[in-house]
Amino acid sequence: MFGVEILLLTILIITVTIYKKNWVPVYPPFYSTGKLVKIGHRGAPSLAHENTLDSFRKAIDTGMDGIELDVQFSADKKLVIYHDWSVECDSGRIELIENLSWSEIQKVSLNGNKQNKIPLFTDVLDVLNKKNIINIEIKSAHIINTNIEKNILELIKIYGFENNCVISSFNPFIIRRIKKNNPKILTAFLWSKNNPQFIINTPLWAWICRPDGFHADIVYLDKQLINWVRRKNMSVLTFTVITQKQLIKAQLLGVDGVFIDDPYLN
Repeated sequence: MFGVEILLLTILIITVTIYKKNWVPVYPPFYSTGKLVKIGHRGAPSLAHENTLDSFRKAIDTGMDGIELDVQFSADKKLVIYHDWSVECDSGRIELIENLSWSEIQKVSLNGNKQNKIPLFTDVLDVLNKKNIINIEIKSAHIINTNIEKNILELIKIYGFENNCVISSFNPFIIRRIKKNNPKILTAFLWSKNNPQFIINTPLWAWICRPDGFHADIVYLDKQLINWVRRKNMSVLTFTVITQKQLIKAQLLGVDGVFIDDPYLN
């Protein structure tokens, strides 16, 4: 295993050297408001079950600047809105989302409440308007191309959200393919020390995907990391701000925005 880590680190260093040229991040114009941008993390989970239509509606109704959601493929390649890799079916068994068909996912009642259903990506786009910032986190652990990026980009274009969305992911290969398919779409690399997707967990993956923004875990965000991000001319948001203490920390660090669970947190 140690040999594999050395090999991956070598590949990463070589790739960084190759790709660090011609990287010019674009600062989202909708962050230039002179105030801290507040994005509803999976909607407004303090008021309704996360990543449900009710949660997104409440985030919008309470005046959030935008919403964040998690998109992944079902077994039949439907774009579903759900954060975890697996879900508890009504039968009690635990199944991976990517192994369930859309018809099976529709039967799932989150937390045993029949009102809490997993929506499609198109369902959420239907309830948003062009004044809302939408941060789309693509969940995929695959390095190879599954076409999830292509499908999402097509819907963003159809619904007219190209100018007010940011696509983010913990997977740098996802961001890289987004940039290749549509360089005009704003992107952000997600980073935390918790639950890394790859053996090597480092902010330096940003050199590979060359995003416009960097979204970091509030627990591990510090001035040194902020300075590194700013030197690369990336925008910076932080997740997930739950307490007033964390909100003050984010403000003192000078981030552009926060992902929050509670719309009333001040």
